[in-house]
Amino acid sequence: MLRALMVSLSATVLIGGMLYYTLKRSDVVQGQEREARVSQAAQQEALMVSRAFSSISAAALVVDVAKVQEALAGAWRTSNLADTMVIDHGNRVFAASNAGYVGQQIQDTNWAAIRAQNREVLIRDEPAPGQERLTVIEPIQDKGSTIAWARLTFVRSIQQDAVRSPQERLEQVGRMMAPVFVFLAAAIGIAMRFATSRMQQRIQSVVAAAMTESSISQGNENTSVDGEARRDVDSRRAA
Repeated sequence: MLRALMVSLSATVLIGGMLYYTLKRSDVVQGQEREARVSQAAQQEALMVSRAFSSISAAALVVDVAKVQEALAGAWRTSNLADTMVIDHGNRVFAASNAGYVGQQIQDTNWAAIRAQNREVLIRDEPAPGQERLTVIEPIQDKGSTIAWARLTFVRSIQQDAVRSPQERLEQVGRMMAPVFVFLAAAIGIAMRFATSRMQQRIQSVVAAAMTESSISQGNENTSVDGEARRDVDSRRAA
């Protein structure tokens, strides 16, 4: 019985380890898929906010340039929006959520290439581990002509939490493997008893066969001895 329990325990641990690894891989894949959906939603939100800001800025620039800076310094806020700039044709920042940037030249080395496209551009990168940055360049147009560019930067934390924690996976594997262990212990115990019984029967049959052969052999020897004795007696009588 102890041997059956040890074999069952070893098999259960092996199966449980494989199951845990499978669950972990599944959690990783699900987490990546979930993060991809969240990232896609964040990109769509960033584009919508940038387009709305571009439209508002176009109307404000026609009326009064100062209105754009007032909007940026005041109530213009949205989730994950970290920085906003409005850049003129001379690559100068004339409105920004951070007033310290106003009047400075844009320092982005890729700015000339982005500006040459004259269209909406979204750039995604990870400035730090666990952080996603979305930069949207949006042309501000009036009557079909680009009069400035809006540059909005969104930063959000990447959700790296697993679907299940290691402890939750262990608990789930434990719940699943408990009946497996009981079944294996019972099945292996029955199998070992059956094998032992069959082996005992085989041993008994072999011993019985050996004893039968021994008896037959001894009987033959006795018969042979008796025959020789009779022949010897007969020969003496004849003499």
